[in-house]
Amino acid sequence: MPHVNIFGLTFRGLTLDQVIARGKGCRLIVTVNADFIVRAQEGDNRLAAIIDRNLSTFDGTWPYKLARWRFPNVAIEKLSGSDLVFNLANVCLREQRAMLIVGGNSTSAALAQARVNQQYGRTFCHAWSPPFERYPYGPEFVAEFRALVTRHKPLVVLLCLGSPSQEFFGEDQLDFLSACDVAYCMGAGGTVDFLAGTIRRAPWLIQVIGLEGVWRLLAQPSLFRLQR
Repeated sequence: MPHVNIFGLTFRGLTLDQVIARGKGCRLIVTVNADFIVRAQEGDNRLAAIIDRNLSTFDGTWPYKLARWRFPNVAIEKLSGSDLVFNLANVCLREQRAMLIVGGNSTSAALAQARVNQQYGRTFCHAWSPPFERYPYGPEFVAEFRALVTRHKPLVVLLCLGSPSQEFFGEDQLDFLSACDVAYCMGAGGTVDFLAGTIRRAPWLIQVIGLEGVWRLLAQPSLFRLQR
């Protein structure tokens, strides 16, 4: 698989086609923004390893622009979780499979499920708002998660549990998800709130100039005070 090495990390999810191509077993999609890069460089060795060995994309604007400058002859696209969720939803519909959202409070989870199903005119999206826990999650959390995957048989699992907990948990569960014929697992952070409409995504211009993180800090400062 084509990849680039930059910021001391390996990125394998360079284009949308690479990301949504079906692979053997479940593919863990890691949407890497500047915060991920800083954490990895400051000593979070597990996060760095997860980025290196899975399907990592350029999410943040400035990491993406620097990668394009460093590798002008390589096809690289900016792929954020908030955009990829719709590409993955289309794959679910094409294959007539479900999508499972894990995370958010009970209100945002229910709204996200309802709005996605309404948008696509199909009841294929399911959501679970788990009780708050810090990673590593306890046996009841894991058992409920696995029961939901077994019941709904999703093609896509979106983990909206906060970073890097969602990436750690996703990698923990890859063997189980592969055995359940889940094709994609993605850490999606606050995407559940965007889907629910409870938090508005930054305007296009704010995204282009690379200040989406600042926008989210102003819109939802609690996300930066407390990670799951």
